[in-house]
Amino acid sequence: MTDISMIDKNAHYFVLMHPRTSINYSGVILSFVSTDSRPKWVECEIVEDKYKLEQRYKIELKSLEEGYGKETFYVEDFISLLNSDRIVKKVPNMECVEVSWDEPLTDNVHVTHSAYTLKINKKSR
Repeated sequence: MTDISMIDKNAHYFVLMHPRTSINYSGVILSFVSTDSRPKWVECEIVEDKYKLEQRYKIELKSLEEGYGKETFYVEDFISLLNSDRIVKKVPNMECVEVSWDEPLTDNVHVTHSAYTLKINKKSR
């Protein structure tokens, strides 16, 4: 039986998610996720509308940021992703930030990269 003791139902978790896109087609709203967009670390909370954690079957995370929807994982997969930092339990002052950097290709040519990462802000004294 799967040990769920490491999953805190009251905690928030960061999950890499793609934004949802909605299209109104003749009055019917279609919503989908496109992998063409960049994934972002999105803060989520556990919801138990469909699955109860105690059932040890699936776990559903709902984005706290508009436009990202929900993600569902098998509980064993969730634990594995949590242990490998592919899902991150939020700690105080943690947030998603976008970072960018330049990569010099030649003396005159640079490529600018950007990515989302998680950062813990230090409290000011």
